[in-house]
Amino acid sequence: MRYSLNPRNLAKAREIIEDPSKFARVMLGQKIWSKQHQILQSVKNSARTAVKACHASGKTFIAAAVVLWWLTVNREAIAVTTAPTWTQVERLLWGEIRAAVDRAKIAYPRPAATSLQLGPERYAIGLSTNEGVRFQGFHGNVLIVIDEAPGVLPEIYEAIEGIRAGGDVRVLALGNPTIASGPFYDAFTSSREWWNLISISAFDTPNLEGVTLERLLEMPDNELDQNPCPYLTTRRWVREKHQEWGPGHPLWEARVLGCFPSQSEDALVSLAWLERAKLRSEGDGDLVAGLDVAGPGEDETVLCVRQGPRIVRLRSWGKPDPRGDVLAELLPLKSRLKHVNVDSVGIGYYMAQHLRDDHLPVTEVNVGEAARGKEKFANLKAEIYWQFRHRAASGELAGLTDERTIAQLAGIRYCHNSRGQIVIESKEDARKRGVKSPDRAEAVILAFSDLAPVYPMLEYYREEAEKISAKNGTARGPSYCPRCGNASAAQHGDFWRCRVCGRVGVVGEKGPAAFP
Repeated sequence: MRYSLNPRNLAKAREIIEDPSKFARVMLGQKIWSKQHQILQSVKNSARTAVKACHASGKTFIAAAVVLWWLTVNREAIAVTTAPTWTQVERLLWGEIRAAVDRAKIAYPRPAATSLQLGPERYAIGLSTNEGVRFQGFHGNVLIVIDEAPGVLPEIYEAIEGIRAGGDVRVLALGNPTIASGPFYDAFTSSREWWNLISISAFDTPNLEGVTLERLLEMPDNELDQNPCPYLTTRRWVREKHQEWGPGHPLWEARVLGCFPSQSEDALVSLAWLERAKLRSEGDGDLVAGLDVAGPGEDETVLCVRQGPRIVRLRSWGKPDPRGDVLAELLPLKSRLKHVNVDSVGIGYYMAQHLRDDHLPVTEVNVGEAARGKEKFANLKAEIYWQFRHRAASGELAGLTDERTIAQLAGIRYCHNSRGQIVIESKEDARKRGVKSPDRAEAVILAFSDLAPVYPMLEYYREEAEKISAKNGTARGPSYCPRCGNASAAQHGDFWRCRVCGRVGVVGEKGPAAFP
């Protein structure tokens, strides 16, 4: 039987409609589990509900069920949904609302992209905005659903508090607890007395209920794939993430355990900074590439291309010799590329030469060399990693959507040596605690490094050479490279380039005048 929205017809189903859990099961035809039942009852009985949840816990569906229940149980009602980005509003929550309407036993009108109109004073609307003023004007029976709540700006929470000043207003905030700051975090800490709080771990979901981590790690494949609700967090996914991230990693805590990450003090980059970079898409400027080359037996060769602060391309190859693939990615960008920063340690040296043969603007980066700021950094690696840390902290990072890259960046650690210098944890030490080679993270950091020649313009070299020639009256080629000691630095007119490390200098009377 399909009920119309006519009050006389709905009266027959009133007992079902007044209970949001029964409504979801009967009217929307959805099997709900314990935590979803808890969320539905909380919205019915509490003014403010906050839900921090693991990945794929069904929270977005239950938010859609709450919206339809609110409009159905109240003859005059408004539901307002919001999320950090328009895509999250339209595709995630409103995608679930449209799907729920299609299978409902109540004949709702077909929703638009982000709106559902049941009457002049009975409707739902989706908003994505950084302007709190757009939340003004909603009064009466109002439901506010904040999806992906950690990324919503404080100004929006403040505007929602203004709506709560009058009428019957319910607030439901849901999200993965990836950012340990802001209003959503406050709901579970300093403001917890004002909220009804619900936490969902992967081990609470039907697929893992009653399964310990130790048991999960020992499961055979046939048992690993026994998931009563395959659309929720699966056993195999949790075990894979345990292998990839491991206990203590901030993403394991947030996306598997549903906890705010207690990120260690020695983490190079905060997960909160990386999550913000996922939401940013703006940025323009020079096109710069970073390339991390995998050696024998290692995972991936990774290319990252950024335009100003925005990552516009991230490619990876697992094959032993990806030179052709890398070149195919870079050649269409050749006329626009300012620098291609290549980790030239080991096998990376040959990749750099291959790209240079096609006249790409290659800068070889040997991260084991001395830092420019020798007092603060143990080596060049520490210096460029610290540069990236500052960029991420100050918001000069956007377009970072690859989850594996985020996980690798969040797992990098640092310390101070006996001289007080900053040292980045070695790959060997990281492997001892179960962390794989951070190839994607290193490509991103190379793309954002500022080590492409300090004096990149050949015109500058020529001007310096003319000054030296005018002063000394003569010039001769370099006898060695002051950076690596190579004795066969190639001379190009009035300047020279080392064939081994790529350093450039001006030909002078007393050997090379070198520039880093």
